[in-house]
Amino acid sequence: MPREDQLADELKTRAQRAILTNALMRWESATLLALTLIGTAATGLAALAGAVSGLWAAGILAAGLIAWTAVFTSSLGDEEDNARVVAQALREHFDPKRLRSLKLRSRVEQALKYRDMLSGTIEASQDGILRERLSRTTESVDQWIEAIYRIATRLDAYEANSMIQQDMRSVPKAIKTYRSRLRLESDETVIASLEDTLATKERQWRQLSDLQNTMEKAGYRLESTLAMLGTIYAQLQGIDLRAAEKGRTEEIQSDINEQVLQLQDLSEAMDEVYQPRRLEAS
Repeated sequence: MPREDQLADELKTRAQRAILTNALMRWESATLLALTLIGTAATGLAALAGAVSGLWAAGILAAGLIAWTAVFTSSLGDEEDNARVVAQALREHFDPKRLRSLKLRSRVEQALKYRDMLSGTIEASQDGILRERLSRTTESVDQWIEAIYRIATRLDAYEANSMIQQDMRSVPKAIKTYRSRLRLESDETVIASLEDTLATKERQWRQLSDLQNTMEKAGYRLESTLAMLGTIYAQLQGIDLRAAEKGRTEEIQSDINEQVLQLQDLSEAMDEVYQPRRLEAS
């Protein structure tokens, strides 16, 4: 299964789990279930004492379960509440507070707010057909948020890695020092040792440079994709059924999917270069 499909399935499963848990734990459902169990137990004890027929306990249990099933099913169909629950679950999973960088926290928070506003726009749509089309258009937005969060976490780890930051400063100085010593050294054995060490340092510096370039590109890409997310939100405000029928929603959906694929590719590229053990000097 392609990685993007796997991520989509994971997000869908997480959303379904959140909706199911909410339906089970809503106070109406929990209260009704508790009352049913208490009533059944009390009637059962009364039946054992001969005060009432045992059919009363069975009847109360059956009636309670029927009522609970109705409430549970109604909860599953509450689109507004389900949207709120899914948004909360997404925010908990992609919690900006886990990031050390205040700037990156702000970027993830901004992405989550755009996601909430997109969801609100869809919920506010009165036309059932239009709402369905808008929902289908933005179904990959959660993958977009996931990709943004992954890039932010990698940038956060990179910026907080004191060893890499130290190497970025020390390795160029070490290369310069070894080159200077090579020009002055006459002993063949020492020269060979210096050349080996210099080659190792130069290889390390190439890896560090690749890492730095990739992370800088990721930072710029994070800014541009947030701007694109805001653009999508603005475009969705002007979509009516007529525009949807002309294919405008398909264009927006294509833009969203393209953003997701680009960010996933970037995330994989970051994983390839950000392997701290490979960046350590021998």
